[in-house]
Amino acid sequence: MKHTIKWMMLVLLTLLFSAGGYAQRSKESLEKEIKSLQKEIETANKLLKETSKNKEVTMGQVSLMNKKIKDRQKLINACNEQIKILERSIKKGENNIKSLNGELKKLSGEYAKMVQFAYKNRSHYDHLEFLFASKDFNQAFQRMRYIQQFADARKTKMNQIATTRTKVRNEVEELRQNKEEQAALLAEQKAQQDALIKEKAELDTQVKQLKKKEGSIQQSIKDKQAQAKKFQKQIDDIIAEEIRKANERAAKEAKNAKKGTTPKPDKMALTPSEKALSTSFSANKGKLPWPVERGVVSSSYGKHTSAISDKVTVTNNGVDIATVENAKARCVFEGVVVSVVKPSASNIGVIIRHGDFFTVYSQLDEAYVNRGDKVKTKQDIGKVHTDRSEGKTELHFELRQGTETLNPSVWLAK
Repeated sequence: MKHTIKWMMLVLLTLLFSAGGYAQRSKESLEKEIKSLQKEIETANKLLKETSKNKEVTMGQVSLMNKKIKDRQKLINACNEQIKILERSIKKGENNIKSLNGELKKLSGEYAKMVQFAYKNRSHYDHLEFLFASKDFNQAFQRMRYIQQFADARKTKMNQIATTRTKVRNEVEELRQNKEEQAALLAEQKAQQDALIKEKAELDTQVKQLKKKEGSIQQSIKDKQAQAKKFQKQIDDIIAEEIRKANERAAKEAKNAKKGTTPKPDKMALTPSEKALSTSFSANKGKLPWPVERGVVSSSYGKHTSAISDKVTVTNNGVDIATVENAKARCVFEGVVVSVVKPSASNIGVIIRHGDFFTVYSQLDEAYVNRGDKVKTKQDIGKVHTDRSEGKTELHFELRQGTETLNPSVWLAK
């Protein structure tokens, strides 16, 4: 029985916290998300126009269309949340207006009674006559106070009525604005839903066309995976060597200082300046600039099943960012270039160290930096490669802390 009660309490608490998390999505954060998604969809549209110059449907087009559909669905969801927030605001506004009008009616009634009373007793309100008719000074003082209090009460009541009327006007105006905003959002939601239906139909057509070439596409994906695996091994070796050298230096310094502390092989020993750089990099989580000026994530971090064949699973250690032709790759944070590698004839990669963090930029035609160069935030480090057969320009970007791969989307600015 006790276990059942504990279980029920745990479920209840989970539901409460879930509801609280949902309520935390404010109107402002939703507006920001909607603008960001609209911008991404606009960029995807421009990139799709460029890739559509290639008459044959490509994997690049399908990836971009998939991304656009996901963003469109997120946009519809955000619009729905925004509409619900406005519905609650409208209901609250209507209740407030009803309550304020009731309060105004009550105040007006009270004021009318005061005016009526003053009129009925107007003969007593010749103030001087009323005061001079007093029996003594004490009564005169009391009458003077009464006259003042009555005048103050009327003034207070008038101010309350004026304040309440202002509140009603403000609530009515806010209600009008909320209803206008709700109508605009409903229209936006309808437009997005229509666009989503159209895009899903277009994606189905593209996938059907590509399925005719499923065998060659599978082989192409496998070839690219083999190249990616080879490149990942190069990155792993380069980072492992950087860690080894840093730890060797630290062990030597510790031995000279007779401290006897040796860093763990999987951890990276840092100098005070490198430690400060790492801390600064970490503090910029969610705020790092994008590694290209314009672009959308066409393939996200982690494992994915191919849109063409569920027999093929792709593992992405970073993100692929579709961008415009002749785009420049740029450094996301200050650091030092530790390697410029060429994993294939049409792919150059640049690895930059930021303390114990590493960023990797690959699928470049050319690199503008060399090993040992100090680079600044947003500095151009190379030109992104354009695949003519696919009709796409795409940068592969990775982020690591030591040997651990991290999801770049969490670190890049929204």
